[in-house]
Amino acid sequence: MELLFLASRYIKQPERERVVMQAVIEAAEAIGVDRVVVRRGNVYSSGVYLKDGENKVLLYNDWDKDWDWRRIFDTMMATVRFSPNLNQIILTA
Repeated sequence: MELLFLASRYIKQPERERVVMQAVIEAAEAIGVDRVVVRRGNVYSSGVYLKDGENKVLLYNDWDKDWDWRRIFDTMMATVRFSPNLNQIILTA
């Protein structure tokens, strides 16, 4: 299981990416994910995904947001907590 931070190759936002990455690292520790991957892709907005084998679930999308790392972290954790499918993935990992 891994957290994938997919950043835009079109729009460079190093400061914004640092804020999101801080939230990703905190979420990885809280969930118990042992691997964090950062990639650049053909996307216009950064996103954070939870990957388990071939399954990929969006936890956070940074489209038009200027949130601090704590609010991003809280959003990702709420998605994990309140999604029965994600809870199942995490509990079996």
